[in-house]
Amino acid sequence: MSDLEVTIFVDYESPLARRVAGDVWSGLARAAGEGGASTRGFWESLRGHDGPGSSRGARVRIFVIGQDEPETVEEVAGTVSPGAELYGVVVAVPDRPSPLAGPLLYQAVGRLEEAGVRPGSVEPALLHAVPEEGESYARRLLERLRSPKLR
Repeated sequence: MSDLEVTIFVDYESPLARRVAGDVWSGLARAAGEGGASTRGFWESLRGHDGPGSSRGARVRIFVIGQDEPETVEEVAGTVSPGAELYGVVVAVPDRPSPLAGPLLYQAVGRLEEAGVRPGSVEPALLHAVPEEGESYARRLLERLRSPKLR
């Protein structure tokens, strides 16, 4: 795998989203490094985002929304970029997730599809603030990038 550019859009008002985003980023850096690639990350606030900014060429865009701040889902559609190959959508959940976490994830994916993202280009997940879950999700994203189906 070649070098990887990733943009992580985080709802910084959610402590849970910040922790999960850190776990996913650590997992990406570790997994890509094991494959001989380097990663370059752009961290941006999901709230009030106004266009692609410095992350225009990132192949992967990951959105991390906290279950504790569900209104942030409205911001997802405004961050779509024509150059991205894969979109990760994560709802960060506490130890005991709300029954509304699944519908929140579904809503975020729907926002991307409404903005023109192909459904097969989205990798959704409900993640706890546990490093192993973040790393497992990161590895799944990297596998998807290697998959010929994505292209």
